[in-house]
Amino acid sequence: MKSPLVALLLTIAIPMTGWGGVRSLAVGPNPESVTRGFGGRYFVSVMGETRTPGDGNGRIVVIEGESPRTFADGLDDPKGLVFAGGFLITADFTRVWKIDAAGRKSLLAGPESFPHPPVYLNDVAVAPDGRSVLVTDMGAVTKMRDPAGKLWAIGSAEAKALPVIGRVYRITLEGKVTEVIAPNAEMPLPNGVDVLPDGRIRIAEFFHGRILERSGEGWKILAEGHRSADAIVHDRKGRFYVTEVFTGKVWRYAADGSAREDLGGGLESAADMMVDEDAGVAIVPDSKRGLLVFLPL
Repeated sequence: MKSPLVALLLTIAIPMTGWGGVRSLAVGPNPESVTRGFGGRYFVSVMGETRTPGDGNGRIVVIEGESPRTFADGLDDPKGLVFAGGFLITADFTRVWKIDAAGRKSLLAGPESFPHPPVYLNDVAVAPDGRSVLVTDMGAVTKMRDPAGKLWAIGSAEAKALPVIGRVYRITLEGKVTEVIAPNAEMPLPNGVDVLPDGRIRIAEFFHGRILERSGEGWKILAEGHRSADAIVHDRKGRFYVTEVFTGKVWRYAADGSAREDLGGGLESAADMMVDEDAGVAIVPDSKRGLLVFLPL
């Protein structure tokens, strides 16, 4: 008899294409985040074609059989996605949703639930207690690019004038919201968030490209040189992984920030990844190409 994990891997392997040990699966326009959820299956947030408030074409898909299927729809721009307390939880512009096993969505926290008006809620990470999540508000996303769509040069007048309004919130499964990291010059545009079992919080800062660790009131820079950083996740060995939206790069570091390694994969736009050590893969949404990419660890 196959184990549930082996059975799952066999079912998702059918529709995939691959090269050099890297496999991929088309999941829909602009996939952003992936997690294991109900029944051990993979769930993916798909931001949709237009990505505008009120468009309703964002959705969550589940990987099963020969193709992904829609599990929950009617979202606008679902980004970070995790599984906590028996629910899928995703951030969507200024709202956070929870989704039950039947695919029914309910509002976990709306704009009025936050102590400060949310601007651009993005990544989600499960807190060590398993009963709450951390959510980043990137802040001034409309101010970070030049007319050509590139990030302003570091040190430019525009970079120095960038409003520092990014925050990190904790949200319980009952919808109580508290601020855990206030706006800080160290993280003008916090994108990815990760939290270690001992409570240390890590941030993938998008604009400067720093990977930061917050312990108490102090900051530590774990890595630099990752402008457009999206994901920050760790594995059981303490190694951490970083993705870059603009370059498609996927990086792995030793626990102390040394031994930087390019995992390759040829992605065009690497988004919010997960590490599935039991399956031996890093799973990365390639947003621009609408793919879920499986990189061997």
